[in-house]
Amino acid sequence: MLAYLLLGMALLIVILLCARWIAQTDPAILAAVVKWVGGTLVGLLLIFLAVRGRLGTMLWVAGVALALIPVLRRMVAIGNMARSRMGPSGGQTSDIETDHLRMTLDHDSGAMSGTVLKGDHAGRALDDLGLDDLLALLAAFEAADPPSARLLETYLDRSRHDDWRDVREARAHRARGPARNGMTAEEAREILGVGPDASESDIREAHHRLMQRNHPDHGGSTYLAARINLAKEVLLRG
Repeated sequence: MLAYLLLGMALLIVILLCARWIAQTDPAILAAVVKWVGGTLVGLLLIFLAVRGRLGTMLWVAGVALALIPVLRRMVAIGNMARSRMGPSGGQTSDIETDHLRMTLDHDSGAMSGTVLKGDHAGRALDDLGLDDLLALLAAFEAADPPSARLLETYLDRSRHDDWRDVREARAHRARGPARNGMTAEEAREILGVGPDASESDIREAHHRLMQRNHPDHGGSTYLAARINLAKEVLLRG
């Protein structure tokens, strides 16, 4: 009986070690090891017992081996389920390349990095370029390589220059010439959403309401906030 007890304890230790190994092993490798190594060990043990003439012990070992088969299958299933719940391992990235850009997306953080492949900044990392250079690249890409332009826009939205659209819009507005600060009363009323007969209090109330929604401190557009303020000034001056 002592021999059977020691054998049972040995089998328990083997099962625990197998459980730990199963949680970290590829299912295909695991199935092959369980099939060949386990079968070989059991076969050798049965041959040894048969040579020693211990038929009863041989039958007992064979029964234990058969009983362990569903247990091991269940352990494999549990390991697979645990791996599926954990999801993909960290540190994964994806590379995207267009005619002018090569970009890398980090799956964990969502951050993007990239390198310019052609043009004046060829070989330079986007992270090393200032906003002026990036906007100049964007303008060039929009004319010559739209896929690169869309990719650069995505990078800008995820970078430290997340206000680049407002900056670009304000610069375009200033570039339209001397009349850039001009605004008619009709345009001002349209911006504030008031009618021709709006009183001073109506204008101020509309201005206050719009600024609450569009103030830069609350995530609004700097350019739009400036237009709202100018519209109020135009109507109050009139």
